[in-house]
Amino acid sequence: MTNGPVCSGLAVKLCDHGMLGEQIADCTAAGACSDGRCISPECSAAEAKKTVVGCRFFTVEADNVDTDAFAATAFVVTNPGAAPATVSLEQAISAGVWGGGSSMTVGPGASLGVPGAGLQLAKSGLSDSSALRLISNRPVTIAQIESDDLTHDATSSGGTMLLPEHVLGNHYFAMAYPHRSTSAVMSLPGGPSGAGRILVVGTKNNTNLTIIPPKRAASPVSLVVMGLLPSVFSGQKYDTRLNEGEVFQVFTGNEGEDLSGTEIRADLPVAVFSGNRTTTYGRDGEGLHSPDLAHEQMPPVYAWSFKYVAAALQPQAACQSWFGQTGTSVWRLVASTNATRVDIAGPNGPIGSPIMLDAGGVTELTAVGDFVVTSKDGPLLMTQGMDCEPSLSLAISAEEFLDDLTFAVLPSFEHVVAIVRERGEPVWLDGSPVTGFVSAGPGFEVARVTLDPCDATEGACTHRLQGRFGMTMRGMDVLASYALTAPAWSGCIDELDCVM
Repeated sequence: MTNGPVCSGLAVKLCDHGMLGEQIADCTAAGACSDGRCISPECSAAEAKKTVVGCRFFTVEADNVDTDAFAATAFVVTNPGAAPATVSLEQAISAGVWGGGSSMTVGPGASLGVPGAGLQLAKSGLSDSSALRLISNRPVTIAQIESDDLTHDATSSGGTMLLPEHVLGNHYFAMAYPHRSTSAVMSLPGGPSGAGRILVVGTKNNTNLTIIPPKRAASPVSLVVMGLLPSVFSGQKYDTRLNEGEVFQVFTGNEGEDLSGTEIRADLPVAVFSGNRTTTYGRDGEGLHSPDLAHEQMPPVYAWSFKYVAAALQPQAACQSWFGQTGTSVWRLVASTNATRVDIAGPNGPIGSPIMLDAGGVTELTAVGDFVVTSKDGPLLMTQGMDCEPSLSLAISAEEFLDDLTFAVLPSFEHVVAIVRERGEPVWLDGSPVTGFVSAGPGFEVARVTLDPCDATEGACTHRLQGRFGMTMRGMDVLASYALTAPAWSGCIDELDCVM
């Protein structure tokens, strides 16, 4: 239950401990009210659905290695609608106060790369003016690409699909890679030992936030909240308060620690990002092109799935495998409930023995090719890391598929899209049927499509997928890479609004 503005028909009213108070705005002219603000009817319709399409997004520019610290971050905005969308990028000034938002227009069915730079958040603890907010008057999707490589000099890039505010939740678990000081990580300026990190962005004033590192007897975890020394240890709670636009960041405290499975709880919706400032997955040696940023927005627990298709993203042909076999990926799983049984099956049937995980428990799979992961006991969060150039991206949920997705890519990377479907279901990319599907496991197939190069004069190139499908994508440019997934989910968002 929240205190603050809420919608009552076309009126915005104050809510105080479940009781409606005075009216503070009339949304008749705007046409609709959602989440305590006046918006367009198109945005209101989008916010009634749980998809990646929305009108308000909260994020942060994560700190990168020194060589890319001032490289541009691209916010690739795609407008799937039939009318132009006006989009602004704003920076937090103080609690709930935003500024600096120049407006840009994205045409119908088109995309635009909105640049941002010099706003990276390096310090741990609470920062009061570090969040970024993107607002559109019509529904859009947004991909955030750190160090966008437009000048082909990036050494460390990372990307994620931003989740609109209306699908954010108040219960999360983080995913990252272990804190490992490989020689390649240590040789890269500003790569602090491959530390893992969590960034939490406040979307409402007076949000109570609790962070709990997982309690593992064999592999304890500590967190650096302020300064350079760990101050929160396995199983301990750290409580703080966030206002709208504030960001709270923590890092792993010691070599070898893995903050995956760290629990994040809040009493109001927050946006959560996790990963590593730079990583080699803890591996060294041949096949390593360079360390890379690993960065992904975490979905709330309500959006997790009981079944995933692991659709492997292949690196560029010039890459030599770190793992000794082409087509290998790093997959990580975390559970939200105790005694969660995980079964894995490939095109030829079951693979290995079932895996048992407790809440916050993590397992890592280094596997070749595609497969299907299933749990009957509780939902899972599953992520992928590419071979050759590190990345962190969500696996594809097999419980809920997309039916229409307009997305865009930048001209500076080579792009491959992995498309998942139920066996035999037709899927179209830019109006043409997708072919070349192969079995991923029981009932599911995967096809990989290399997108045509995007001309630099276009800024961003727009594509459209239709049918029933899941989609994940990678971009790679020898020394830099990113990967992202367009998530789809079902289930209920925790009730956070004023009771009426």
